[in-house]
Amino acid sequence: MYLRISFKSQMLGRGVTAHAFLPFHDGYEDTPAPYPTLYFLPGYSANAEELATLLPLRRFSAEYGVAVIIPDGENSFYTDHPERCALFSSYVGDELVRVTRRMLPCLSTRREDTWIGGISMGGYGACTNGLRWRDTFSKIVMLSPAIDVTDLLSDRDGSLPNQLFSAWMGDEASYRESWMNPRYSLLKAKEQGEALPPMFLSCGRQDALVYDMCSRFADFARKEDLPLTYLEGEGQHDIPFWDGMLEPAFRFMTESH
Repeated sequence: MYLRISFKSQMLGRGVTAHAFLPFHDGYEDTPAPYPTLYFLPGYSANAEELATLLPLRRFSAEYGVAVIIPDGENSFYTDHPERCALFSSYVGDELVRVTRRMLPCLSTRREDTWIGGISMGGYGACTNGLRWRDTFSKIVMLSPAIDVTDLLSDRDGSLPNQLFSAWMGDEASYRESWMNPRYSLLKAKEQGEALPPMFLSCGRQDALVYDMCSRFADFARKEDLPLTYLEGEGQHDIPFWDGMLEPAFRFMTESH
């Protein structure tokens, strides 16, 4: 079942919409509620409608018995900026979960049934916010994530204007030792003996935008003995690759479930 939901966001100071797929009345055997739920974040320049219409998320929702909630990300990198009333991290990590659970009582409220994922910028947002709000999310899924945003800076021949990075994340030194840096968050949590959510990361070998940073992150995770499942495949930074990675991602989320 497909729903388009709207509500007034306190974290963003305005009305917002999100797309939702629920695993019943879709030609598959209905899944009994409450449903495990994936909050799935769009990438840079994309919106929720693109993911809802271009990727077969409805089919995988029905086949695997998982509700999927897709918000808009608005090129925000899913960070918080109170001075602009743009608390995107608090929106996707806290408010969106609370509001959708209230609007849709069929969603499970258990941490072990609540996951966060995304594509490209959304994969980065899934990692940072999955770690920041790890009392809410028990698994993290990243498809071709921009996992080290500094690699994308324009002064390093990347595609992200330096001023945009500064607007969303501040200066690079502050970013390096903040929750917005996934490596910092993971090492900090590990040092404090905190349980880390299992993570799934996939990337195409021909992905000129993020392959190098993803493979380095996988090496980092292996070195630090972090709970990361890493899957490479033939493909680029595009819909056909992400389409092919949805099934292993859903298997990862639902295994032992």
